[in-house]
Amino acid sequence: MSLSINAVARSEEGKGASRRLRNQGLVPAVIYGGDAEPASVSFKDNELLKAVSTPGFLTAVVEVNVDGNAQKVLVKALQRHPATGDVMHMDLQRVKEDAVITTRVPLNFINAAQSDGVSKQGGRLTIEAKLAEVRCLPANLPEVLEVDIAKGQLGDIFHLSDVIAPEGVELISLLKGEDHDQPIARIGKAKR
Repeated sequence: MSLSINAVARSEEGKGASRRLRNQGLVPAVIYGGDAEPASVSFKDNELLKAVSTPGFLTAVVEVNVDGNAQKVLVKALQRHPATGDVMHMDLQRVKEDAVITTRVPLNFINAAQSDGVSKQGGRLTIEAKLAEVRCLPANLPEVLEVDIAKGQLGDIFHLSDVIAPEGVELISLLKGEDHDQPIARIGKAKR
């Protein structure tokens, strides 16, 4: 998936400047990392809202065009207004195509309704982790990691080792040893 968004360089920084930008319908952001100096930029709030609502935007490599100069970045932090949910600020990290990145990717639990534990034994899937930290090249970064629950029985616990990781993607916790194979979901008795 290729995501792209336009930005404009900005020179003013600080709380007052950010407030003025938001009043003009712009969202302040900072792009850092790589070989270049940090760059302060701003996005049109309606374009950013559309991009943020796109599935995978927060976990994918995104192309940001700053005044015609394209840069590949990862969203590292996104600050939202507590009441309205509007994006107030964003931190972006530059990535290189040939450099390994570490980021978090959402877990997607599939086929739970078809499992014996849920469909025949009266169990309920309880999700204990929604994200997994991965290490890979930007080209290999998956939008989601899938966990197949189809063979799950009542009382089964699913661990990070049950994640279906694409080739070239390593789960950070599993690299630390077996004792870091944390539980991510379980099929337990449904409460009545």
